[in-house]
Amino acid sequence: MSCLNKFVKRNFLWILLALLLAGSHLLYLYLLPASVEDIGYAALLDACLLGLLFFLAWMEYIRRVKKFQKLLALPIPDQIKVPEPVDDIEQLYGQILENVAIQQRLLEDQTQLQQTEMYDYYARWVHQIKTPIAALQLLLETQKKDVAKDAEMILEKAGKENAVLENLLEQQYTQNMEQFSDMEEELFCIEQYVGMALQYQRVKSESKDYVFTQVSVDKMVRTVIRKFAKLMIRKKIPMQYEGCRQQVITDEKWCAFVLEQVLSNAIKYTKHGTIRIRIEQEPNWLYIVIEDQGIGIRKEDIPRVFEKGYSGYNGHEDKRSTGIGLYLSRQILEKLGHTIRIESEVGKGTAVWIGFSMKQINVQD
Repeated sequence: MSCLNKFVKRNFLWILLALLLAGSHLLYLYLLPASVEDIGYAALLDACLLGLLFFLAWMEYIRRVKKFQKLLALPIPDQIKVPEPVDDIEQLYGQILENVAIQQRLLEDQTQLQQTEMYDYYARWVHQIKTPIAALQLLLETQKKDVAKDAEMILEKAGKENAVLENLLEQQYTQNMEQFSDMEEELFCIEQYVGMALQYQRVKSESKDYVFTQVSVDKMVRTVIRKFAKLMIRKKIPMQYEGCRQQVITDEKWCAFVLEQVLSNAIKYTKHGTIRIRIEQEPNWLYIVIEDQGIGIRKEDIPRVFEKGYSGYNGHEDKRSTGIGLYLSRQILEKLGHTIRIESEVGKGTAVWIGFSMKQINVQD
């Protein structure tokens, strides 16, 4: 009924004109004067002609409405191909739509160019900043060795009988090593944040930088564990991982980044306790489960931990939390076709489940 109302509204003047002409015709016959039979016959003829014109106009209107509805169901780039205009107004509307579409494409191209330039800038910046980070790490290693050599030389010169000097040197050496460890940890954090900045740009870009291959879960997990080994040793956090033989189809680089983010959070929020990585197999699914015995996540925070910039109560306690790691992890896993979910209880710990579909997929090299 609304379609009929719109048709009448659109053609109201023409309908009114047709009715006025028919009425004038009948009035003219009445004033001649004509017989009642002639006036009735003329009225019936006018009604049939008006009905036929109304029906034809209505069918043409419905035909064009359906054509536009089909056009609306097409992908947006194809919607600009509007049907041939039937009058000047429709032609002007079509030209306006074409101009809007051209302007939109120009804006999209400009935005894409800006994103590409920004990504290239971040990529260059990340590779450039890695050089001083690596240099600082090398300097720290050199300094550690020099301090150890100096302490050994002083002890040899002082002699073993000088217990007081030996004790002071051991205390100083321990203090220096702790400071070096602190600096190494901060450099490691900087390196992680730098990598996160680059991955954020990659995730937001339109490029499809994914290489799906058959990946050994054990190899991937052990590589990530080795990366955080020094940090876990320094914080005295035991790691439990028994290994596995399963393989999954994924992009190893991107998936390893997600595992790094999850393990980093587990280490960050575990003050005392053990971190455990285990493999759970279900029909058509394989899960890498990373469990910690940390402070846990409040129940009301769990649904929002994957939101961009949301750090929750724990994030407010940890001033350095960015709220980006889990957001990136979910974005990456969704693009890879994997899943992630979190189970947690405050004061007992958190378990992160990363799921891989085990359905048969053809992988081309």
